[in-house]
Amino acid sequence: MLAVSSDSFHEGKIMNSRIRVLTWAVSLVSALLYLGAARAWTEDLDKLDDVNHVCKFEPGAQCSWAVRVGVEAPGVDLHEASLASIRLDKANLRGANLSHAIIQLGSLKEANLMLANLEGAHMHGVNLRGANLMMANLQKVNLLDADLSGANLRGANLTGAILLKARFDNAIWTDGHTCAAGSVGECK
Repeated sequence: MLAVSSDSFHEGKIMNSRIRVLTWAVSLVSALLYLGAARAWTEDLDKLDDVNHVCKFEPGAQCSWAVRVGVEAPGVDLHEASLASIRLDKANLRGANLSHAIIQLGSLKEANLMLANLEGAHMHGVNLRGANLMMANLQKVNLLDADLSGANLRGANLTGAILLKARFDNAIWTDGHTCAAGSVGECK
């Protein structure tokens, strides 16, 4: 007969409890990311609530969840800002400094980012459809799973950028040629 000590039994219960808590936490984070992405990319701009009323465009700003559709802010300095899930559709950010900003799950659909500095920005899952990124500095930018369909990247610097799963359907590439439909992770 196999004897099981009470210590081994107790350790097993603790391990099972930890696994349940970890599973619950992963499920919660996944649900929040899904809801954040759904809100961040919705086409119904009239129904968006601006839940961040303290957002001030300045270096290191805390602007997550802010809605600033169509904002005119050329040359603004938002380096190292927290802009997760922000809505900046159709914004004029020409020449802006967004270096090392966290823009995960945000939307900059049809935004003007010409000559912008986005070096080292975290842009995982960002909507950049139709954005003007002409001559932008995108060195070491994380564009994992971002959508750049129809974006203009002519002359942009993508040195060291993470492009894994990024979509480039009909985007204008850095050399001026148009990416083929179905371009994922690279311009074809």
